[in-house]
Amino acid sequence: MEYTMDWSKLIQEHGIPEWPYPIRYEEETEVGADVLVLGGGIAGCWAAISAARKGANIVLVEKGATIRSGGGGSGCDHWINTPHPRSTITAEEVVEWELEFSGGYTNAISRYIAARESYETLLELEAIGGKIRDTEDTFKGAPFRDEETKFLFAYDYENKIHFRVWGTTFKPALYQECKRLKVQVYDRVMATSLLTESEGAGSKVVGATGLNVRRESFLSSRQKQLSIACPGTSGIGAFRRNSGASRISGLPR
Repeated sequence: MEYTMDWSKLIQEHGIPEWPYPIRYEEETEVGADVLVLGGGIAGCWAAISAARKGANIVLVEKGATIRSGGGGSGCDHWINTPHPRSTITAEEVVEWELEFSGGYTNAISRYIAARESYETLLELEAIGGKIRDTEDTFKGAPFRDEETKFLFAYDYENKIHFRVWGTTFKPALYQECKRLKVQVYDRVMATSLLTESEGAGSKVVGATGLNVRRESFLSSRQKQLSIACPGTSGIGAFRRNSGASRISGLPR
């Protein structure tokens, strides 16, 4: 049986539904931290985890629900360009291939770091609950499976530098690790501005503000360090009304 939602018909028959969350315009929450992380996707979670493991007090602000937010929230099925002890490909060779494939339009330094550390990161993700091996032997005997390690590979079965993974387990694992490390997670809060010491260019960022997208309550945070892990970090501009920059990491001015 096919079911489709017709919102126009629903409203005609039942009226506009009431907003299910209490509106609290007057409510303001002030928090403090050693490190404030804006964005709770994969990058934001890793930033929070890395800092928390060093003993820092962390606040993470995410406009959605951290457990499933971000580009990796829906999961993925492979982990690419990952040299490892059983492969003969080096990180340098991975970067050379990526440069050739992209016509030179890639950041070779960041791609080298990613290739060099990708395998260790994958194992670290497994250690906190991400699933990367065929532990149930679902694909036992398959040509893309390593019977000793139970790793599954994709695409390049000769060099075996692309892993098949259960990517839907990654964000929940990262979220649970954040909670285990006592990261203060503020979900459903959209960052709206950065707080600086003064108006001048190069002013030190001392905090940020945000708005709860369900309750309309206000959040402000002050911290020693700021990590921006929102979408579009390649387009970071100066966060000032008179700067001409249209955005900083996808945040509205």
